[in-house]
Amino acid sequence: MVFFAVILLIADAQAQPLVQPPISVYNSFGAGNSYNTSIAWGVSGASVSGGYRGQAQFFIPGISGYLDQIQLATIHESGSGLSNFYIAQDNGSGIPGNILESWIGVQNAANGLLTINSAVQPLLQAGQEYWLCDEPGAANSYNAWYQNNQGISPGDAFDRSEWGWDTIPAGIETAGVFNVSVMPVPEPPVGALAFLGVIFLTRAALSRWKSC
Repeated sequence: MVFFAVILLIADAQAQPLVQPPISVYNSFGAGNSYNTSIAWGVSGASVSGGYRGQAQFFIPGISGYLDQIQLATIHESGSGLSNFYIAQDNGSGIPGNILESWIGVQNAANGLLTINSAVQPLLQAGQEYWLCDEPGAANSYNAWYQNNQGISPGDAFDRSEWGWDTIPAGIETAGVFNVSVMPVPEPPVGALAFLGVIFLTRAALSRWKSC
């Protein structure tokens, strides 16, 4: 019995999933996290000249994983400097739909990189379309989301009222710059599964031997 207890403990340790470090599933930054510092998408509240405006960019993960971190480049122009950020699924019509995680009242960077860490860590499925959305966090908030310097223009979305999205077709304007990283879905090592199979076969064989 002690022998089997030790074997099973070893098997349990061997069968633990292999945890991998976070991996980027979308990145439109250039070398050294560079981006276009001359052009940015406006994100403004209702009391700002030009009125309410939000901006959203879509991405499609190449692998499945649990959301870990988002990084984008923003600038605080005036007002409170607050933004509400969201990760949302595509609604099937090419605009943001069901919200998977939200970050309310985030202070935009004075002029540079903004990092947002995921607390909920929703599962993002490979091949599915998701949106990173930036809406003003206050009526007087005026911020901007810098564009990428890689010429990436897959199409965007914008809104003139909260969560009232319209699309911008691909190829017209350069997309806002951002990076999304996930924790890959862990998988048990093949060797551990084979090891467990050997244990059960050995146990069955010993049981038959004792019964003789």
